[in-house]
Amino acid sequence: MTDIKDKINPYVWTAPEYNTSVLDMAWAHPELGRMMLNENPVPPSDAVVNAITEMAKRGNRYPDRAYRLREKLGKLHGVAAENIALANGSSETIDAMMRIFLQPGDEFLCSNPTFEMFPSRAGYCNAKTVQVPLRDEDLQYDVEGMLAAVNEKTKLILIINPNNPTGIFIDDADLTRFAELGIPMCIDEAYLDYHPQVEAKVDFVKKYPHVFLSHTFSKAFGLAGIRMGYMVGSPTVVDAFNLVYLPWNLSLMAIAAAEAILDTGEVKQKVVYNNEWMAKFAAALSAKGLKPFEAHGNYMLVDASVTGKTSAEIVKAANDTQQVIIKTIKAINGKEGYFRVTPGTPEECERFMAFIEAYF
Repeated sequence: MTDIKDKINPYVWTAPEYNTSVLDMAWAHPELGRMMLNENPVPPSDAVVNAITEMAKRGNRYPDRAYRLREKLGKLHGVAAENIALANGSSETIDAMMRIFLQPGDEFLCSNPTFEMFPSRAGYCNAKTVQVPLRDEDLQYDVEGMLAAVNEKTKLILIINPNNPTGIFIDDADLTRFAELGIPMCIDEAYLDYHPQVEAKVDFVKKYPHVFLSHTFSKAFGLAGIRMGYMVGSPTVVDAFNLVYLPWNLSLMAIAAAEAILDTGEVKQKVVYNNEWMAKFAAALSAKGLKPFEAHGNYMLVDASVTGKTSAEIVKAANDTQQVIIKTIKAINGKEGYFRVTPGTPEECERFMAFIEAYF
């Protein structure tokens, strides 16, 4: 009899996995500080919880297309509701963009490192991910290298702004060079709410119909477990995403939570909390001779290579000595010793500060 594995699409086995098993450990051991997956440690306000609870009472009904929410998000960005498509977190946008623009054998262009879910979902389309290393000197996008990697097979380009895991912004002039290629391009702005001094690149969407933005409520808004994201694009691109997204991809509760949190304005306080701890982390790490990269989101990349320790060793020590989980980072341009950290609760942040003091 044929092995059932042979009946399964081979791309399922060959695509790089985006592994979330660390969350199993975090949920099973609540004593561990969750400072590894760019979660927001500040829970939703009572107003948001009440909105969810009230809508749950109507959970026997299918949701509508959430025009009111799309209109609110459109006003936020100076576009119409027709320029907004709602997603089950930006993860659904990542999955959909691959299936919309990529066919087997096509190439998806991004940086190295990048958010690992992007290459994973491209792999499920049997597309090739072409990753161009960041510049050695500043870990900025290697724009020249990426442009040189473009060919007739390049069907989708990704720019995360600020980039994950480095937290670095790309210049508009460089974004324009990519946009002028005419190749579909996603500008992922998942962390932009933490740095409102930089505006969303809506002007690029208005000028270039093949450019679209990806946003999420999982980070600054703190609704990672609620699952809410959206993309901003030209009406044609929005239509494509809506066709690929599952019908009723958002629960009534997620829609209610998103509307409520936009009304409360609580994101501003959450951003202040995050940025205050980031400043404390940066000062403490710098005092030990390490190199923290400026945090433009709720994560900080740290170059600890001067210690001679590997990323895995540092992460293990944080867990063993202070029971905080921080993020391992693969070698960047062959250089080991990087790790990434996200602010947790005040008590967790103090434990991380104690780790810095004792370990380094």
